[in-house]
Amino acid sequence: MLQIFHTAIYYTFLTIYPKIMNSYILIFFLLLSTVSGNAQFPAIPMPKNVQKTNTIDSANIRVLYALNPVDISNITTYDDLQRLEIGDSLSKYYSFFIYNSDSLITEWKNKYKNAKSAPGILGVRGKQYDHWNEYHYSEYFKYFSSNTFTEYSRMPGFLQSMNCQYTEKMPHQEWTIHADTLAILNFYCQKATCTFRGREYTAWFCVDIPISNGPWKFGGLPGLILKVYDKDHLFVFESIEIEKKEKFPINMYQDYRNYKKKERKEVLKLQKEANKNFFKAANLNLRKGTIPPQQPHFYMELE
Repeated sequence: MLQIFHTAIYYTFLTIYPKIMNSYILIFFLLLSTVSGNAQFPAIPMPKNVQKTNTIDSANIRVLYALNPVDISNITTYDDLQRLEIGDSLSKYYSFFIYNSDSLITEWKNKYKNAKSAPGILGVRGKQYDHWNEYHYSEYFKYFSSNTFTEYSRMPGFLQSMNCQYTEKMPHQEWTIHADTLAILNFYCQKATCTFRGREYTAWFCVDIPISNGPWKFGGLPGLILKVYDKDHLFVFESIEIEKKEKFPINMYQDYRNYKKKERKEVLKLQKEANKNFFKAANLNLRKGTIPPQQPHFYMELE
């Protein structure tokens, strides 16, 4: 509750006093956070208005994946809960925790239109709810007809002017299929392994769901990937639910058209700079001793 109180004050400053220098806002936020020991950076971005979207396709299947679950039966132990929506012309992969929080905040703002401040986070957010992570705040689209992949990177607070996107050819993994099997969600899955951009991965795919797709950038197997992880288990994606319906809308935020177009490696470099030295990347000149240490961060793409 104290964290939500602090975050609400943080967004009040950003919303009501936009002309105040960012460094003074951040120092104030740091002082508040230090009281409870909750200072985490990079700072989370401002919530999005989920009503400002366009429907770009429809899906009849959605798959929920737990990211790095400690206990697959306990949602609060996940780093994130992510969702894959598969349509006729494209698929979308994104954080359901972030979307759910933004949806609740959008409803809150519609209900309390005259409020002087608004919450920055609402709902279940997993273990890493209090700071930015590119694997939580990016949204990923696979376009089938053009065989391309686009990431929209929603940058941390104080770096929102650096929101960016890139498009590349559909990422390709050279899979080796093995005879091993594993039951996931009562589906029999087969094992496959590959090396992709510097990491070794093991995937479990279901031939009974003949969809060549999966979480994040994974795909290219003769069945839907229900679980995938790297050799060091730094990144584990495991399906917890498959939803089927006649039609799910696939939406895209309208402001994505304003995200700066860059090359993939440029976006990766910017994300690494935000994680390695957020204060320098945000051009926030704080005195030595006032900068909290940033947490160790791992990357899926090493090349």
